[in-house]
Amino acid sequence: MKRVSSTQINPSHSIPTKEPPRLVLYVEDDEDNRNVASLRLEKKYELVFATNDREACERLVKHGSALSIILMDIELRGSTLNGIDLTRLVRGQLDSGQVPDFAGAVPKLQTPIIFVTAYGQLYRRAELLAAGADEIIQKPVDFVELHTAMARAFLHRAG
Repeated sequence: MKRVSSTQINPSHSIPTKEPPRLVLYVEDDEDNRNVASLRLEKKYELVFATNDREACERLVKHGSALSIILMDIELRGSTLNGIDLTRLVRGQLDSGQVPDFAGAVPKLQTPIIFVTAYGQLYRRAELLAAGADEIIQKPVDFVELHTAMARAFLHRAG
């Protein structure tokens, strides 16, 4: 009879591996909002920030399909493209004449996009959804609502 030493591992009892955190791009021009988001989201997600349209395009090119979700502010100070334009760009809906040179390499993505904005009341929900958003969250952000919206977007895209 063969003896099994206590140092041998039974493959049927393998230790589950922890999934890496989901990569989230947050396009937000306000430093305070970025800091609060970091505190509230960094334990569960790997965050990448962009403060304007150029940075957003750079991050979209660099991370592309690795992004799990995009959180998008609508009003971006000092930017040619606002959050709605950036969303249309990502969804392949922005007219080529509106695409600045720095945005030409941005890939078309199906990554969920949630508008996180203080200006949501200025836009019709149907307009924001037609631009390619999955959800709209009003500022100041209720992070329980944001986590719930993110979970819904993940489930919707997965299934």
